[in-house]
Amino acid sequence: MSALGTLLGGLAPGPDGIRAHIPEGWMQGRTAFGGITAALALAAARLELPDLPRLRSMQVAYLRPVGADAVLRTRLIRAGRTSSFVRVEVHSQGDLGATLLFVFGAARDTNHRHDRAPAPALPAPQACPAFMPKGAGPNFLAQFDLKLADGPFLVSGSDRPEFTTWSRLADDRDVPPEIALVCIADSLPPAAMTGFRKVAPISTITWSLDLAQVPVRNDWISIRTTSLQADEGYSVQDMALHGADGRLIASAQQLVALFD
Repeated sequence: MSALGTLLGGLAPGPDGIRAHIPEGWMQGRTAFGGITAALALAAARLELPDLPRLRSMQVAYLRPVGADAVLRTRLIRAGRTSSFVRVEVHSQGDLGATLLFVFGAARDTNHRHDRAPAPALPAPQACPAFMPKGAGPNFLAQFDLKLADGPFLVSGSDRPEFTTWSRLADDRDVPPEIALVCIADSLPPAAMTGFRKVAPISTITWSLDLAQVPVRNDWISIRTTSLQADEGYSVQDMALHGADGRLIASAQQLVALFD
């Protein structure tokens, strides 16, 4: 079983919510990696409400650090005919660490179909250099295979705050594709860091993820991330995720605090 599969299998329902223990390998300094926090919240929602349809959208607010031990509390806000709204609160160290709103929706018949977000032309993952040297960066990066497909490296002093990677879990055994996708979607540092001249802390404040599809299997995903604007210690980030087949998987936005 993979590290993520083991973590998911260890979720323990209790009277005050679902308890999770997050290993050091999923940490980012003193807090859990934001993608694993969101993935565990999604897994908790699925455990508490197993009949939910497909995930369509997710909004996250990261309020304070989430430590190794967390309690996830799920509440069904509304169940409509095709869409359901679910809130999950992540409590840790006696405080509310993150709050998430998930939208689940069943497929409906429609006469309108289009895809106006074509994938960029990229070299194959095998032809791309590693995104970061092995062992560099926060602990959680070891959970992913990341290849730089286009754009500058981090902390290169570049005036182009944009890059594209090929990304996947290093080990995806026993991990549902939906959970893997949420982890992968948050695997990259903000594109504003390409302009850094030395390493400095960053912190994601909010994250929104809108899903066009959920891959049927875990595979390489291309992620283009762009800093649309950076000023006053914050960066507005925009991301697009595409499958290996070129189809749009998801669109995402983040507000990131920069401590440079």
